[in-house]
Amino acid sequence: MAIYATKGDKERMADNPYDPFETLFGAAFDASPAAACILEPIYSDDGGVADWRYLAANRRIGDLLGLRDPVGQTLRGRWPNASADWMDEFAEVLTTGKPLTVVRAASESGQIYETSLTPLRFGGGKAVMATIRDVTGEHRARAEQREADARYKLLFDTIDEGFCIVEVLFDEAGHGHDYRFLEANDAFVGQTGMVNPIGKTMRELEPDIEDKWAETYGRIALTGVAERFESESPAMNRWFDVFAFPIGETAPFQVGILFEDIAQRKLMEAALRHSENRLHTLIEASSDLIFRMNPQATLMEQVGGDALLGDVGEESNWIERFVVESDRAMVGSVIADASARRAPFHVENRVRTDDGVVRWLSSRAVPVLDDEGAVTEWFGMATDITARRNAEQQLAHGAQMLRVASEIGKVAMWDWNVETGELIWSDEHFRIEGYEVGEVIPTYEIWAERVHPDDREGCDTKVAQAMASGGDYINEYRICQRGGEVRWVSARGRFLYDEKGQPIRMLGAMIDITQRRREEEWQRLLVAELQHRVRNLIGMVRSVARLSAPSHRNVDDYVDHLIGRLQAMGRTQSTLTRSPGRSVDLAELVREELVVHAVQPEMCHVDGPEVALSPHAAEIVTLAIHELATNSVKYGALGDSGYIRIVWSTYEKDAKLWVSLRWQETAPRGPTRNNRKGFGRRLIEERVPYELEGTGELKVHDTGVLAQLDFPLQDTGSILDPRS
Repeated sequence: MAIYATKGDKERMADNPYDPFETLFGAAFDASPAAACILEPIYSDDGGVADWRYLAANRRIGDLLGLRDPVGQTLRGRWPNASADWMDEFAEVLTTGKPLTVVRAASESGQIYETSLTPLRFGGGKAVMATIRDVTGEHRARAEQREADARYKLLFDTIDEGFCIVEVLFDEAGHGHDYRFLEANDAFVGQTGMVNPIGKTMRELEPDIEDKWAETYGRIALTGVAERFESESPAMNRWFDVFAFPIGETAPFQVGILFEDIAQRKLMEAALRHSENRLHTLIEASSDLIFRMNPQATLMEQVGGDALLGDVGEESNWIERFVVESDRAMVGSVIADASARRAPFHVENRVRTDDGVVRWLSSRAVPVLDDEGAVTEWFGMATDITARRNAEQQLAHGAQMLRVASEIGKVAMWDWNVETGELIWSDEHFRIEGYEVGEVIPTYEIWAERVHPDDREGCDTKVAQAMASGGDYINEYRICQRGGEVRWVSARGRFLYDEKGQPIRMLGAMIDITQRRREEEWQRLLVAELQHRVRNLIGMVRSVARLSAPSHRNVDDYVDHLIGRLQAMGRTQSTLTRSPGRSVDLAELVREELVVHAVQPEMCHVDGPEVALSPHAAEIVTLAIHELATNSVKYGALGDSGYIRIVWSTYEKDAKLWVSLRWQETAPRGPTRNNRKGFGRRLIEERVPYELEGTGELKVHDTGVLAQLDFPLQDTGSILDPRS
């Protein structure tokens, strides 16, 4: 017998009037295709179920679970890890007397089993029969089906195209006249504008729908042949791209409809056709040259526009044929770079047309690429820019001339955009402001920082007045450069206004007038000082005239000597005027005075180091030499075949450099007793100490006159020099 049972169990159950092992139940139990076993409860002392014991098991359970002769074993003993999961289910069946089906995965193998628990009664005992079936395959198939259904549902709801399944409704003649929606995805509403279509017919949703739709879907439902088409629905104000196909085994089939609203595409196609027509018209009317080129961009064919190059004819090498030779390398380089990058190019170059005219062309071309990104051809347009280039050249020439003129004339210029605050300075403007060219970005504030603090408010006021009145901005003010140098500038500017009268720009020019201002100041000082010095000169002339009067007994003699002395003073002033260093060379002064008195070289000896006399010292020394020479011609060596020796030297005294000038005459004359103190003696012995802070001595000997002048060399100005 296939039922496993222990000997003790059989003996115990033999006392019962009901013996399952001797009935048809036992035979059925053993022959069952499902794995089955019977378990009885084992009670604890307190009356509760503590465990379950196997009473019987058929052969199939051994094949399914690997149980061999489990009769007599307990559930906990045989399945220590899983028994706790089953205790509650067995107890529930035993208590309620109702069957229970449990689906559970085995913890060890992962197999999924369906276990049916059925209560049994025999005699006074109770038991539970467990029928076990391996449903792993079924469970996995259902899981896979659920996953497939979920994927289908996800795809169904996430595709952009609308999708629905419809049932076509036919009239008595067998023609489709309406259709009911069975399923629809989420995109259906967006593609049709119809909400909640499931269970409704098309004519319920859109009563004015065209008959062609139901007729088409009816034909597909009857023939089972799928169709793809594009059609417009005026009732829905939409265009649709539709793929409809049959669903089911027999006709009439349900119809699956995959569709997309292409109204926007249709509008774009119409706009594209309109644009193409306009483009074609534009090409025909264009004054530009429209062309296409081969992938290498070497062969050109004109496809429309103006014949800027003349008769291009068939495809030809346009670079060799038309481009000026000096521009060919540049054009080739631009095209090579664009070809390597497969990007548009723009080039401006000169061409020589068929009739020999040289023009400037601006050419733009874009590549046409295939699916792999290779260039298949180029399309482009060329514009005649000869006039623009000539204008640019003239403008550049004018700008160059203006820049050169500005630099030569030291004229600074500015351009101020009042609206944006942008300020442009010329190079000379940077230099006048004390900056290197480009050192700063000009702004109104940077300009104002350079304005002298005392002039800043006045500058702002004049700018505001010119802006408000529309008059010219005219201003002379000071700027402070780095290092503290102050420069005077003269600026003139003018505002430009828009059509509403609002200022938009200010243009102006500025020059450095520092030297002019200094000269003006110098002129004012010179005039004032000249007035003062003229008074001094008149006083000196008056003094010379007064001192000269006692030395002469007649007017003519007095006048001659006075004129000579005044001329000597005049010669000194003339020498000072010619001298760039505001000093007079002592040797030059002496020789010039001797020349005036016609002294021959053999009659004199002049020697001494180079000495530069101050203007004031030169005036006194000139008068002294003049008096000595005049007296010598009249009374001494120069008038009686004598000889004069004029020498000088320098020496240090009281930390100053002094000069010692000596005049010595040698003449065959008798002794004289005329010790009258005339103009010459007073000049040497009185004026030199007073005017030059030195000493003077004049002596008359039998052999002639000896005069000695000693005075410090110091920078004292002329009586006419306001800087003294």
